[in-house]
Amino acid sequence: MPTVMLVAFRAGQLRLKAMLLLGVLYALSFLAVMAISALVDGGGFAMVYLANAPITPEVVNDTDFQTAMWLTTIMYVPLSMLFWHAPALVHWHGVPPVKSLFFSAIACWRNLGAFAVYLLAWAGVFVAGAMLILLISSALGGNDLSAAVLMPGALLMAAMFFTSVYFSVKDCFELPEPGSEHQA
Repeated sequence: MPTVMLVAFRAGQLRLKAMLLLGVLYALSFLAVMAISALVDGGGFAMVYLANAPITPEVVNDTDFQTAMWLTTIMYVPLSMLFWHAPALVHWHGVPPVKSLFFSAIACWRNLGAFAVYLLAWAGVFVAGAMLILLISSALGGNDLSAAVLMPGALLMAAMFFTSVYFSVKDCFELPEPGSEHQA
Protein backbone atom coordinates (compact mmCIF):
# COMPACT_ATOMS: atom_id res chain seq x y z
CA MET A 1 0.00 0.00 0.00
CA PRO A 2 1.67 3.25 -1.13
CA THR A 3 2.23 6.06 1.29
CA VAL A 4 0.55 9.41 0.77
CA MET A 5 3.74 11.01 -0.51
CA LEU A 6 4.36 8.25 -3.04
CA VAL A 7 0.80 8.60 -4.37
CA ALA A 8 1.59 12.20 -5.29
CA PHE A 9 4.73 11.06 -7.12
CA ARG A 10 2.87 8.31 -8.99
CA ALA A 11 0.23 10.68 -10.40
CA GLY A 12 2.09 11.10 -13.68
CA GLN A 13 5.09 12.99 -14.98
CA LEU A 14 3.27 16.32 -15.34
CA ARG A 15 2.00 16.26 -11.75
CA LEU A 16 5.35 15.03 -10.46
CA LYS A 17 7.14 17.98 -12.09
CA ALA A 18 4.50 20.38 -10.79
CA MET A 19 4.80 19.04 -7.23
CA LEU A 20 8.59 19.18 -7.36
CA LEU A 21 8.43 22.76 -8.68
CA LEU A 22 6.08 23.64 -5.81
CA GLY A 23 8.58 22.15 -3.35
CA VAL A 24 11.45 24.13 -4.85
CA LEU A 25 9.40 27.35 -4.79
CA TYR A 26 8.53 26.76 -1.15
CA ALA A 27 12.13 26.01 -0.16
CA LEU A 28 13.45 29.10 -1.95
CA SER A 29 10.70 31.29 -0.46
CA PHE A 30 11.35 30.00 3.05
CA LEU A 31 15.11 30.51 2.67
CA ALA A 32 14.44 34.06 1.43
CA VAL A 33 12.35 34.75 4.55
CA MET A 34 15.15 33.44 6.76
CA ALA A 35 17.77 35.44 4.81
CA ILE A 36 15.77 38.65 5.26
CA SER A 37 15.49 37.97 8.99
CA ALA A 38 19.25 37.41 9.10
CA LEU A 39 19.76 40.95 7.81
CA VAL A 40 18.10 42.22 10.99
CA ASP A 41 20.04 40.25 13.61
CA GLY A 42 23.04 38.84 11.80
CA GLY A 43 21.46 35.39 11.52
CA GLY A 44 20.88 34.74 15.22
CA PHE A 45 17.21 33.85 14.84
CA ALA A 46 17.92 31.72 11.76
CA MET A 47 20.61 29.82 13.68
CA VAL A 48 18.20 29.11 16.55
CA TYR A 49 15.40 28.12 14.18
CA LEU A 50 17.34 26.12 11.61
CA ALA A 51 20.50 24.94 13.35
CA ASN A 52 19.26 24.37 16.91
CA ALA A 53 21.60 27.00 18.32
CA PRO A 54 21.18 27.26 22.08
CA ILE A 55 18.44 29.57 23.31
CA THR A 56 19.67 31.59 26.24
CA PRO A 57 17.96 34.45 28.08
CA GLU A 58 20.50 36.83 26.55
CA VAL A 59 19.63 35.67 23.02
CA VAL A 60 15.86 35.85 23.58
CA ASN A 61 16.05 39.29 25.24
CA ASP A 62 18.14 40.74 22.42
CA THR A 63 16.07 43.38 20.58
CA ASP A 64 17.48 42.39 17.17
CA PHE A 65 16.60 38.73 17.79
CA GLN A 66 13.03 39.67 18.73
CA THR A 67 12.71 41.93 15.69
CA ALA A 68 13.97 39.13 13.42
CA MET A 69 11.55 36.66 15.03
CA TRP A 70 8.54 38.94 14.52
CA LEU A 71 9.63 39.87 10.99
CA THR A 72 9.93 36.19 10.12
CA THR A 73 6.49 35.50 11.56
CA ILE A 74 4.94 38.39 9.63
CA MET A 75 6.59 37.27 6.37
CA TYR A 76 5.72 33.61 6.93
CA VAL A 77 1.96 34.21 7.20
CA PRO A 78 1.51 35.20 3.53
CA LEU A 79 3.93 32.44 2.52
CA SER A 80 1.75 29.93 4.37
CA MET A 81 -1.34 31.31 2.67
CA LEU A 82 0.27 30.84 -0.73
CA PHE A 83 1.23 27.23 -0.08
CA TRP A 84 -1.63 26.09 2.19
CA HIS A 85 -3.85 24.63 -0.55
CA ALA A 86 -1.39 24.63 -3.44
CA PRO A 87 -0.27 20.97 -3.27
CA ALA A 88 -3.88 19.75 -3.17
CA LEU A 89 -4.81 21.94 -6.12
CA VAL A 90 -1.86 20.66 -8.13
CA HIS A 91 -2.44 17.01 -7.21
CA TRP A 92 -6.23 16.70 -7.35
CA HIS A 93 -7.14 19.38 -9.88
CA GLY A 94 -4.04 19.55 -12.07
CA VAL A 95 -3.71 23.31 -11.52
CA PRO A 96 -0.30 24.64 -12.57
CA PRO A 97 1.95 25.51 -9.60
CA VAL A 98 1.90 29.29 -9.93
CA LYS A 99 -1.88 29.37 -10.40
CA SER A 100 -2.30 27.05 -7.42
CA LEU A 101 -0.39 29.56 -5.28
CA PHE A 102 -2.75 32.32 -6.40
CA PHE A 103 -5.90 30.26 -5.78
CA SER A 104 -4.58 29.16 -2.40
CA ALA A 105 -3.95 32.75 -1.32
CA ILE A 106 -7.42 33.82 -2.49
CA ALA A 107 -9.09 30.90 -0.66
CA CYS A 108 -7.22 31.72 2.54
CA TRP A 109 -8.08 35.41 2.26
CA ARG A 110 -11.78 34.69 1.66
CA ASN A 111 -11.83 32.41 4.71
CA LEU A 112 -9.58 34.54 6.90
CA GLY A 113 -11.97 34.50 9.88
CA ALA A 114 -12.30 30.73 9.79
CA PHE A 115 -8.53 30.32 9.51
CA ALA A 116 -8.01 32.66 12.46
CA VAL A 117 -10.30 30.46 14.58
CA TYR A 118 -8.51 27.37 13.21
CA LEU A 119 -5.12 28.85 14.22
CA LEU A 120 -6.30 29.80 17.71
CA ALA A 121 -7.89 26.38 18.25
CA TRP A 122 -4.73 24.54 17.23
CA ALA A 123 -2.56 26.85 19.32
CA GLY A 124 -4.79 25.97 22.27
CA VAL A 125 -4.53 22.24 21.51
CA PHE A 126 -0.72 22.40 21.30
CA VAL A 127 -0.35 24.42 24.51
CA ALA A 128 -2.86 22.29 26.43
CA GLY A 129 -1.32 19.06 25.13
CA ALA A 130 2.21 20.14 26.04
CA MET A 131 1.09 21.27 29.50
CA LEU A 132 -0.76 18.01 30.11
CA ILE A 133 2.18 15.89 28.97
CA LEU A 134 4.65 17.90 31.07
CA LEU A 135 2.38 17.85 34.12
CA ILE A 136 1.77 14.10 34.05
CA SER A 137 5.32 13.12 33.17
CA SER A 138 6.79 15.50 35.77
CA ALA A 139 4.54 14.03 38.43
CA LEU A 140 5.55 10.49 37.47
CA GLY A 141 9.25 10.74 36.84
CA GLY A 142 10.77 14.16 36.54
CA ASN A 143 12.71 15.74 33.70
CA ASP A 144 13.92 12.56 32.02
CA LEU A 145 10.41 11.20 31.59
CA SER A 146 9.15 14.63 30.48
CA ALA A 147 11.72 14.79 27.72
CA ALA A 148 11.00 11.20 26.66
CA VAL A 149 7.23 11.75 26.50
CA LEU A 150 7.16 15.30 25.11
CA MET A 151 8.61 14.43 21.70
CA PRO A 152 6.17 11.59 20.88
CA GLY A 153 3.33 13.76 22.19
CA ALA A 154 4.43 16.63 19.97
CA LEU A 155 4.68 14.29 16.98
CA LEU A 156 1.18 12.98 17.68
CA MET A 157 -0.23 16.51 17.84
CA ALA A 158 1.65 17.46 14.66
CA ALA A 159 0.14 14.44 12.88
CA MET A 160 -3.31 15.51 14.06
CA PHE A 161 -2.69 19.04 12.79
CA PHE A 162 -1.47 17.95 9.37
CA THR A 163 -4.41 15.60 9.03
CA SER A 164 -6.74 18.53 9.68
CA VAL A 165 -5.23 20.40 6.74
CA TYR A 166 -7.09 18.03 4.41
CA PHE A 167 -10.40 19.17 5.86
CA SER A 168 -9.51 22.84 5.44
CA VAL A 169 -8.78 22.13 1.76
CA LYS A 170 -12.01 20.14 1.44
CA ASP A 171 -14.02 23.02 2.92
CA CYS A 172 -12.51 25.56 0.50
CA PHE A 173 -12.48 23.52 -2.72
CA GLU A 174 -14.47 20.69 -4.26
CA LEU A 175 -12.23 17.66 -4.09
CA PRO A 176 -12.62 14.42 -6.04
CA GLU A 177 -13.84 11.36 -4.19
CA PRO A 178 -11.02 9.21 -2.74
CA GLY A 179 -9.66 6.81 -5.33
CA SER A 180 -11.03 8.79 -8.29
CA GLU A 181 -7.93 10.88 -8.99
CA HIS A 182 -7.27 10.92 -12.69
CA GLN A 183 -3.82 10.58 -14.17
CA ALA A 184 -2.24 13.63 -15.79
